[in-house]
Amino acid sequence: MFPERPFNFRPACLHIRHKQMYVDTRHAQPGMVDDSSNTRIFWCNRSQDSLGPDGVPVNPTRCTNERSCFIQPTISAVKS
Repeated sequence: MFPERPFNFRPACLHIRHKQMYVDTRHAQPGMVDDSSNTRIFWCNRSQDSLGPDGVPVNPTRCTNERSCFIQPTISAVKS
């Protein structure tokens, strides 16, 4: 169904979402994000917007533990 290609999953804020997470179950890993696409649009599950609750844009490189709204995923929340 989907072309096989390697993913570049990395830990991310538990609240980051993107459409592919709902289309391709291989991406359905809250707390892990494949950041290999430079055209993917991210949003925050808390704010329901492309800006996080702190007003800063949402993306895997900006959503770090330096932000007050960042939630570190627990080991059990991350699928291997």
